[in-house]
Amino acid sequence: MALVAVADLHVVLGGRPVLEGVSLEVRSGETVALIGPNGAGKTTLLRVLLGLLPYRGRVAVLGKPPERLSRADRQQIGYVPQALEFDRATPLLARELLWAMLGERAQRRAQLQAVLQAVDAVHLLDKPVRALSGGELQRVVIAAALALQPRLLLLDEPATGIDVGVRLQFYELIERLRTEQQVGALMVSHDLSVVSRYATRVVCIHHRLICTGAPQEVLQMPLLEALYGHPVGVYAHHHD
Repeated sequence: MALVAVADLHVVLGGRPVLEGVSLEVRSGETVALIGPNGAGKTTLLRVLLGLLPYRGRVAVLGKPPERLSRADRQQIGYVPQALEFDRATPLLARELLWAMLGERAQRRAQLQAVLQAVDAVHLLDKPVRALSGGELQRVVIAAALALQPRLLLLDEPATGIDVGVRLQFYELIERLRTEQQVGALMVSHDLSVVSRYATRVVCIHHRLICTGAPQEVLQMPLLEALYGHPVGVYAHHHD
């Protein structure tokens, strides 16, 4: 069974078509990269999968329409937005934000430290949320998503604002989850070097489905130029 199955998806927002006839699948043990220019509908698609937007077409997440997912189902989905939207002036410590996000899964300090260790952020545990940089807050959000031990990850430019070393550490962790635990991931990314290295399949959309295939097939210069409307380069990451 596919973790995500989308067929002939249509979304209209404010009277404007945002997605038209898009189809895709994500299976266990796959990291599917969703690419396309700004405004192409990538985040909209993730919001449909989370049950946050109305749509036409056939959509199944963990075998169910998004609007019918139970609380237990949702605990099998790890979601990392590009930026967590809430009042940064709220007088919370990072550990209290994690408590709110994880509930009974991480009440003890040792559990919280283990959660943050995955993204090299144990030192943030007692820091006020209002004092966190954007990248530090994103680390906390990523840690919370991974702590759920999800079957499915929905990642919307997840490493935004994070320094290069931790960013690569995060993607290597996603790769281990994919290969060792057969976690499936749908990842929105503009970083085509990350897509080239870590995606098992690439889906290109620009309101409609443009193409899909293996990274080495899709990430070809003429195709990318047509998709983005300007020359695009793909650079490989090199690290020990």
